[in-house]
Amino acid sequence: MDLSKLPIKPTKRSLATSPREIFKSLTLRGSIQNIWEPQAEALAGWEKDRKAPDVVIQMNTGGGKTLVGLLIAQSLVNETKGKVLYVCPTNQLVEQVAAKAAECGISVATYMRSRWDNASIYDTSLGPCVTNYAAVFNGKSIFREREIRGIVFDDAHVAGNFVRGQFTIRLSQGDSAFKEVAELYRNHFARNSQIQQFEDACAGDWLALLFVPSFEVSSNASRLRKILIQHGVHTGDHRFPWAHLKDQLTHCAVFISGSGLEITPALLPVTAMPYFGSDVRRVYLTATMPSQVEFLRTFGVGKVVRVVPGGKSGEAQRQFLFLRGADDEERRKGALDLVEKLKACIIAPSDRAANEWCPPAVKFERNQGHAAIQSFANATDAEKLALAARYDGIDLPGDACRVLILAGMPVGEMLIDRFIDQTLRIERIRTAHVATRVVQAIGRIFRGNTDHGAVLVANYDLERWLVDPQNLRYMPALLQQQVKLGIELQRMVEQGHATLPDLLSAVLAGRKDWDKLYADNVGSFETYDQNPEPQWFADLVAGERAAFDKLWKGNHSGAAKEYASIAEDSEARDARLSAWYRHWEGLAHSLAGDHTAATRAYLRAANERSELGRPVVKQGLVVVGGELKPSPQAMRIAHLWEQKGNKIVQEIGKIKSDLAYGPATNPVEEALRRVGELAGLMASRPEKEVGTGPDVLWRSPEHNAGAAIEAKTNKKDGGQYRKKEDIGQFHDHIQWLEKNFPKEAFHKIIAGKKHYVSGDANPPGDLRIITLEQFQLLADRIKELYEYVGSAAKSGDVGICVERGIESLGLRWPKCIDSLESSLAIDLKAVEPSQADGGD
Repeated sequence: MDLSKLPIKPTKRSLATSPREIFKSLTLRGSIQNIWEPQAEALAGWEKDRKAPDVVIQMNTGGGKTLVGLLIAQSLVNETKGKVLYVCPTNQLVEQVAAKAAECGISVATYMRSRWDNASIYDTSLGPCVTNYAAVFNGKSIFREREIRGIVFDDAHVAGNFVRGQFTIRLSQGDSAFKEVAELYRNHFARNSQIQQFEDACAGDWLALLFVPSFEVSSNASRLRKILIQHGVHTGDHRFPWAHLKDQLTHCAVFISGSGLEITPALLPVTAMPYFGSDVRRVYLTATMPSQVEFLRTFGVGKVVRVVPGGKSGEAQRQFLFLRGADDEERRKGALDLVEKLKACIIAPSDRAANEWCPPAVKFERNQGHAAIQSFANATDAEKLALAARYDGIDLPGDACRVLILAGMPVGEMLIDRFIDQTLRIERIRTAHVATRVVQAIGRIFRGNTDHGAVLVANYDLERWLVDPQNLRYMPALLQQQVKLGIELQRMVEQGHATLPDLLSAVLAGRKDWDKLYADNVGSFETYDQNPEPQWFADLVAGERAAFDKLWKGNHSGAAKEYASIAEDSEARDARLSAWYRHWEGLAHSLAGDHTAATRAYLRAANERSELGRPVVKQGLVVVGGELKPSPQAMRIAHLWEQKGNKIVQEIGKIKSDLAYGPATNPVEEALRRVGELAGLMASRPEKEVGTGPDVLWRSPEHNAGAAIEAKTNKKDGGQYRKKEDIGQFHDHIQWLEKNFPKEAFHKIIAGKKHYVSGDANPPGDLRIITLEQFQLLADRIKELYEYVGSAAKSGDVGICVERGIESLGLRWPKCIDSLESSLAIDLKAVEPSQADGGD
């Protein structure tokens, strides 16, 4: 054979780096004929700053950002002659992007499910590789060892969960390691009066959620590692996050809940990965402009170039309808009546909530996979699909589904999100999380500017959240306007000018009168700046990123300084956020060998947020120094001490024993009153003393503030807080307080177990549920105070001693009540299964 005559055809690499020039050279094979104006604007904006390491391009879902991303990826391949990735959230989207590339004539490789397609295109740097976040960020990623020159992150606004999943070891209740790992921390929760919540979590109670303090995680890290290895964490799916975490367990957070156990970093350590080096160019495609804070938390990137093209591409026509009813049960029935003959997708915040829509809906189970979604998409009948907390990864565009029902406030899937959102309640982060999930949910059925349909809001709390201008600021401008138009439509219905069935029929049929009404009015509504976070908050999160990166890399002294600085800076602005930073400051000090500083930081964090955990202090009370003047609260405590002395310490034992669940509520109410009194507050029992008002009232007259406490400690396991006898009663108490103490503001508290709140109830937005265990913890701190006063007052002024004690133990008003772990009643609101009806 004459080898000199082999028909070799050398590959000719394209030299074009302009996305527009690349597009002109393509052989178009599908529906794409030209570049739309917004796409051209996006490409021009990127090309202007193409050398920038991080560029965000915001385009509406369905606005053609896939083509923009593919052209940019190919441009980076041609320019760098290196390897470029196009990263998607799910395999379904990988397939869609690959199909779009084929339609445009762009050659790409794909990698998913550990399998390559057209790998040579990527290997020879002729075209990008389309893959998913899991493949890129997992601890054994094949891409880490290759020199990546550019990355396009698609749907960057939903990347957080997908990336965090690659750094998180999840142990379900059924996992063989779950019980052994949880048992490592039993003694801590027993010492901190959280043993019942611990038992509830181990028994599968979804509401139970515990944070394992860092001092417990770090001291048990070697035992934790041993248990995980014994149970094969280095095999199966766990091996991917294990590769990240195996040498970093002392730096991780551990959460235990009824849904399982998670081991995860406080922030995503992405900056340690090669993709975020200074020589890699990154492009983020997003449907909603992510805030600087969210970018820092997800990608570790603070400064980005932002490109926001104009035009109307992807501006789907959405009609918001707010369902009315005496409660959410009536709203649910009204929604189902409205869509009886229509196909509809229902998104509920949990399995429990999704079940209430079935039948007629069928709940999607994860193990059914994409086939079940495709079956619903192809159905022509009036089917109903219920999704439980699925805000991303499922697409039902166009005729696949034109009616979306939002059945509740969205909650986080990851335990760390639930803890920050619902337990710590760092409100700025929580609001951004809720907004992102709402935008994601709406994106399930609206994928382009030819899409039209309706969003039915069938939950009172979600409606209240949506209409708040402070929350709307976190959403895209058009979505803000569509929500405001929905509010006006509701007013038209209430005034008799329109009906919900006619409005819904009009948008689904594409009636000209609706189109004119929409076109004439939607653009008239005011919009708010979509980057609402103040600079101080962005600066704090940038500091948090710097502190965490030092911690992760083992620079513990440097991390301690960074955490201490941002904790100090945030204390006056957001005490909860400051407590979170203080806790990690404590870990950094401990790992650096400064155990005294660690104890002080841990205690300051726990004094602000008790759920962060209090370490055992062997050397006695850690007190603050300096000149102090006794406050009225301290003087009231000093007066009690001078009256009874050490007898108070003995009495606290009985108070704690009286703080018990059961049918006898009188001892509980008196114990709650006495706790408040011993804490230096004016405490009474209005319902017993005057026949009306809350069970227990704490007041701090010098602050014009207090706490109204209703004891609901006689409910059985599986019970509910109900509309009339529990929530409605509190509305009556609020009126009584406003009449009798018009100038004072009161914390609204139910003292009782962490039960669900009945779906037909509308609790006040600030009504909190605090367990008796938390009041027992408060009693323990009060006992520490009186013990300290007993030992220190002999050599000094009692008032000054008390003042030092209440400051060191976090007993100053209002910290003494704010620090207790609590749950907002609106976060516990759900329609319980019928078997719970007899639970009270």
